[in-house]
Formats: sequence, structure tokens, C-alpha cells
Amino acid sequence: MKEIICPYSWDCGEVFIPQELSEFDYNFVQSAVEKKMTFMIIHCPKCSREFKFDTVQWKADEFGYSNPNSIIKKNEKTTKQLAAILNKAKVEIPLIYFEYLISDEFEPQVSIFTDEEDFTLFNLNELCEKINIDGKFYLTINQLKGFTAELFEMVGESLQKSQNISYTELSNCLVIGSENARILFIDTRDQNSLWIFHPDGGDIEKTALTLGNIVRRDKQHS
Repeated sequence: MKEIICPYSWDCGEVFIPQELSEFDYNFVQSAVEKKMTFMIIHCPKCSREFKFDTVQWKADEFGYSNPNSIIKKNEKTTKQLAAILNKAKVEIPLIYFEYLISDEFEPQVSIFTDEEDFTLFNLNELCEKINIDGKFYLTINQLKGFTAELFEMVGESLQKSQNISYTELSNCLVIGSENARILFIDTRDQNSLWIFHPDGGDIEKTALTLGNIVRRDKQHS
């Protein structure tokens, strides 16, 4: 496999070979290459930060980190414009979480499992960004539609693993964050419970948390 360039050029930008990745990330990349995946999350072995990677274009992009030296663009979308994007896509973020996203209390790092790496929550801008999954573009918040489309193509719903959420139901769930390859999403049918989706295998697991736990955590610790 070819070399990869860390996308964080302002303080890393190192070039490395896939074999320098962690064992987990290296195996994930190998599997992703075979499946021609266009979206995955791996870690730079030089600076340890997460970044997006497209195995088809062999391209790395920033993920959750921004250049501290850059100037905010004047044409950055307003909350009203972002809400319009969600409305056009017929996405309804639970009000309690939408208000949290646009508040000063929003904190992107959240602990989902004890003694495991924190998940990173997408901010409102990131939720409205488009990502490429198998040649088609989806809003980040709607990316499960892309992954379930691949699952339908591979096995169909009739052969789905025994899980609490069907692929059809999963496609309508809203993504709010991620950790490495794991995707954090909410099930609005089940009191806004939080679940984890594993793109490499299609497994789904329920957490013990809800959106309410995320929104209230600062108040609980104050």
C-alpha cells in the first residue's frame, strides 16, 4: 500500500506507510481497501490524532481538529442556514440536543464507556457537512443511510444479524459522534437512547446513556 500523509499540516503533516499504523488501524485499512470503503476513521501514528481516510482516492482529511492559526471564514454558515440544511434533508434533531449544540455549554468530548477512549461529538457545522460513502454523498448526521445501503446490498434485511434495530430503522437514526471506527447515534424511538454502530461488520450495541445524559453532564458535575 502507498504512503499516507497526515492531514494536520500545520503541526504534523508527516508521511508514513500503513504498516506504521496501530495493529487495529492497519487491519482496518486492509479490510477497507478490499471493500473499497470511502470513509473510515484512523489515527496518525506520528501525532495520534484521528482523521478521515478514503481508501479509493487514498486521501486523508481532517476530522475534529482545526488549524488554530486559521482565520474563520466570513462565509461560514449561520445557525439559521444550518437549520435550513437540516430541514431540507428532513432531519429533526431533538430540541433538547439542538439547543445544546448551539449553546456555550457544548463539549465535544464525552465518555460513553468506562475505561475506554472518549467519543467526539460533531458540532452543528460538522453534522451538516457532506461525506462520501460508496460514491454517494450524505450529511454526516445521516451517514447511516449510506452504511445501511451497503448492508442491504451485501446481505439484505432478511439475513441481518439478530439485533434490536433493523437496517431499515437504523437508516433513519441520527449520528452525533464517533470514536475511531465506532459511530455514535441516537434512537429517537427509544427515548433518545445512545447506540454504537460498527461499520466494519455492521454490529450494533446499546449504551446505558441517553441524549439527556450528555446535555445534563455539565450541570451534574457543577
